[in-house]
Amino acid sequence: MERDAVVVVPPRPTRSSPWLWLLLAALPWAWFPLRDELALVGDVLAIVLPVLAVLAALGALVLSRRRGTWWGLPTAVSVLLAAAVAVVGPWTPQDAGTVRPGAGITVASANVTATTATLPALQASGADVLVVVENDRRIDAALAATHRYHLDAGGTPAVGVYSRFPLRLLDPPSPGFPGVRAAVDAPTPFVLYGLHVPRPWWTGGFGYQSTPAEHHRLVEALAARVAREPGPVVVAGDLNSTDRARDYRLLDADLVDAVRDGWAGPTSVTQWRAFLLRIDHLFVSRGWCGDGAHRIELPGSDHDAIAATVGPCAISPP
Repeated sequence: MERDAVVVVPPRPTRSSPWLWLLLAALPWAWFPLRDELALVGDVLAIVLPVLAVLAALGALVLSRRRGTWWGLPTAVSVLLAAAVAVVGPWTPQDAGTVRPGAGITVASANVTATTATLPALQASGADVLVVVENDRRIDAALAATHRYHLDAGGTPAVGVYSRFPLRLLDPPSPGFPGVRAAVDAPTPFVLYGLHVPRPWWTGGFGYQSTPAEHHRLVEALAARVAREPGPVVVAGDLNSTDRARDYRLLDADLVDAVRDGWAGPTSVTQWRAFLLRIDHLFVSRGWCGDGAHRIELPGSDHDAIAATVGPCAISPP
């Protein structure tokens, strides 16, 4: 007796609804209204955003092809475009105006990773006030020899300030204050905050670090402290706050980002390069402006330095 032939019908590919893909394509743009509402989750996502966006776009393409459709393509494009806007937006020029003639002071901030190979770049910067983060006794000795006024906070964080103008230390580092606060007797006197805020991400056990929650509390306290200053303030250093996160926006709400006199860009330039992190900052009080902002390559360091000429605006902002 003959058996009936068994016909195997291959399964038909499962096709997703185009509406689902369109919804997924719109989802990345929710980042902008929701990023601060996400609180610490948003802080972490802001750090990894470029890499996360590339992985999400690749995932959308692979998933859509497995389902026999190309609807994942607009989703992938939307993810990458939204991430590009989030990353590049805080780099675009946002000039507050020009510095009043004769009142400009060139301020530079450099995380030197305790590397003496950075000394030629530091000495060539021409900065009137130089903030050095992750300082080293050899670097301190060399810069102190060429700057009449200087102070160095050893230990952690190791922050040094080197100036052409008289300096007076107001506050040294403390558990709740990762840096130095100093009075600078420039033509227009100001208070300088030279800072190295701990990293809010895992670093393999090296260096001065914190959890994202601890980092946010430090920046909140810093912003409140700066707001209480009665006169002009300059905030400079490695804040370890990416400019697409809420900690940056907290400072930028009441201060002027002097580096955005022109185009900005990432300052973490070695092992974290793929994350496109601008974490070194130079802020000034409202009513002050920045001119000639630029980055400086620091041989041997994992950061670029930043510098700008800052001072009272030629025309007061409205």
